[in-house]
Amino acid sequence: MHLVACVRMPKELEAAASALGGALGLTLAEARLRLAPEPPSILARLAPEAASQLVAQLRQAGLAALVVEGGEPAQGQRLVARTATLGPTGAVFQSRAGAQLPLAWAEVSALFRGASTVRSESAVLQQKAKFSLSTAIATQGLKMSRKEESTVRSQQEETEQVLLLYGRGGQRVVLRERELDFAFLGAAMQPTRIANMGAVARLFKDKAPGAFYDERLLRLGRRPLPAFVGGETHVQLGKTSQTRLDTAEGLEVLGLALWRAVEEKLLP
Repeated sequence: MHLVACVRMPKELEAAASALGGALGLTLAEARLRLAPEPPSILARLAPEAASQLVAQLRQAGLAALVVEGGEPAQGQRLVARTATLGPTGAVFQSRAGAQLPLAWAEVSALFRGASTVRSESAVLQQKAKFSLSTAIATQGLKMSRKEESTVRSQQEETEQVLLLYGRGGQRVVLRERELDFAFLGAAMQPTRIANMGAVARLFKDKAPGAFYDERLLRLGRRPLPAFVGGETHVQLGKTSQTRLDTAEGLEVLGLALWRAVEEKLLP
């Protein structure tokens, strides 16, 4: 399945909503909701041919729409970097498992700084015995309490910064705050991981001045996309339920949509 994304806010929202609703069988209100988020926004998840047809219809209506291919990238085209070796003409990125992906600075077409979030929520159903005068009277003192149920909830949220590096040939390098060894920064290494991510972004911008650079995914990468991408799990164990939402996959999908927009001259 492929995703259809919009990478710029439509100039005429009502006309865009009408075109989207007509193509997908949505009401105007439903179509407006899909177009409302700050771009890049995901509009639909369709079979490849249907996705291409929808993009053609939306572009005729003036929308900056494009197809984001689903499925795994070609082998060797995507790498989550553990280390990097930088040179004057390019870099070699290496994963924790030892796989390598070389990328020339002149071939870097886009660099995005973003953040993903893991949100966890637990709910535990608890029973407590509480004194009840009415129960004591009704049972003539044989029973002095009644059981009351309450739900105790706890929430946790963790955010991780990510750099997404794209090559003109489709190469993707993912540099995650908690995965990356910052030793290659040398004297520029900072005391915190967040500061190091900023230092890496500045370094790569200097190395690849022709690349399109954007930081909107620092906000948008934390936006959940469970209806189109997934990332949400729910587990029920007895009286305890746990829900976990991870936006890391959605962040990469939005990054891929931005990169496609750069390649198709829809951005900047």
